[in-house]
Amino acid sequence: MNRSCTLRKPCRVSHLPFEYMLNALRLKEGFSLADYMARTGLSMTAIQQGLSNAEAKQLIVRDLNRVWPTSRGFDFLSDLQALFLADR
Repeated sequence: MNRSCTLRKPCRVSHLPFEYMLNALRLKEGFSLADYMARTGLSMTAIQQGLSNAEAKQLIVRDLNRVWPTSRGFDFLSDLQALFLADR
């Protein structure tokens, strides 16, 4: 008898930006900043440094409402996502 189960643990608040970016940055159209704040409950300050670093490396483009990966961002998606790790 197979007794496999899935353990679900709440995500630590410090990990929420990275967890959100794992999914959102895979989307060609990116994500809205309002969605980020609504879904994580965090303010923009939690991702501001990562966004600035990603923009400086030309991995994302952003305006006042949205963030989306560039072609380079898709080529280096893991590097882009890593910019939002909590221990950076």
